[in-house]
Amino acid sequence: MSHRQIRFRVPRGDSEALSDALTELGALAVMLQNGSAEGFYEAAYPHEPDWSEIDVTGMFDESTDVAGVVDTIRSMFGSFTDQGVTTLEDRDWVRVWLAGFEPVQAGKDLWIVPSWLTPPFKEAVNLIVDPGLAFGTGTHPTTAMCLAWLGENRPAGLDVVDFGCGSGILAIAALKLGAARAWGIDVDPRALVASRENAERNSVADRYSACTLGKMPENICAQLVMANILARVLIDLKDDLVSLVCKDGVILLSGILREQVKEVREMFEPTFEFREVQREEWFLLTGIKR
Repeated sequence: MSHRQIRFRVPRGDSEALSDALTELGALAVMLQNGSAEGFYEAAYPHEPDWSEIDVTGMFDESTDVAGVVDTIRSMFGSFTDQGVTTLEDRDWVRVWLAGFEPVQAGKDLWIVPSWLTPPFKEAVNLIVDPGLAFGTGTHPTTAMCLAWLGENRPAGLDVVDFGCGSGILAIAALKLGAARAWGIDVDPRALVASRENAERNSVADRYSACTLGKMPENICAQLVMANILARVLIDLKDDLVSLVCKDGVILLSGILREQVKEVREMFEPTFEFREVQREEWFLLTGIKR
């Protein structure tokens, strides 16, 4: 059976409501893609792509009244800067989608492996994390730099905080590399669920806790705090981040563009001495608490 694909380009603020509306109208799947010229931010906080415009595409079976769907959506959201309808030939789209993913080396002896694939090196540290729309899978430069740092600086025996945990990939990597305990903090309940599920899948759930900032146990003092979030959020949450790091502990600040490095450093440098790591246009700041 063929399928019909209906695409709408909307402002970022309308993307979630439009996704819900397409689902209610019978969409078998809904996909969000960058509809602007901006780059993709795999930000763990908040869990919404940081694009000014988003292409929201719904996949429907061939019997769908496409014109009716378009009219209904237009009545709810008004006009669109761009839209289109295409027909997809009969294929096993789930199988096609899954076939596009391969294990990825994320650091020294550290691999990210989708659950349906066999780890290429069983003796390596293998993170079993499935790709998804809303949560990080380690391939974006901001996450990749953090994972590479963990591979080179194994946090054996340390207490770790993953601030803006998303999929939990950084906390899980730390635990599989020897960390004693890890806490994942996020404002999105979906992230808390996803990170706990991934911790179970990777057999580290007994050492992992996920919660919102307000539900964190009091007086946590972690030797390693990782925050892979947007620069503005790093600045806004500076006091919370600083308070979580023990004296002589390490902080990783990622999700920072070149033009944002100076401002972030100025906010944190009274407390931390930083080194910079760059990958493409992104920077990771690694600091030791004075």
